[in-house]
Amino acid sequence: MTRTVPASVPPTSTPPTAGPTPTSAAPNTVPKTAPPATPRPHLTNASAVVSQYYQDITDHDYAAAWALGGSHIAGTTYDRWVAGFATTQNITLGTISAFGASRVHAVLYATQTDGTLKTYAGDYTVADGILVGASIHQTS
Repeated sequence: MTRTVPASVPPTSTPPTAGPTPTSAAPNTVPKTAPPATPRPHLTNASAVVSQYYQDITDHDYAAAWALGGSHIAGTTYDRWVAGFATTQNITLGTISAFGASRVHAVLYATQTDGTLKTYAGDYTVADGILVGASIHQTS
């Protein structure tokens, strides 16, 4: 990495300190809304969107899942939605059936932190690479 120093800054003979001294401290706060998700390639395949959504939840990357459409299908605030996954260890997609470019039916298995398994089935609608609608119900 190359660093450019303006010519008007005279060189210093003071030895460097152990680390930089911060000039101001940013407040350490927890966001009340979803933090921005890391940009990723635009997904156009509805099955890929649903798969990525549940992978983000399994990875505890809730901001990415929220940005991928969780905000459209959660039916609640970001904080409550995240809290709803507190006992979810991971989610595995059993079957995904695509109905055209924008609709998907999926069966998923949510392993809980206590080892129990919950099964869900749902229909998802994807538009412009994000979830825009869903009808999900627990089957067992």
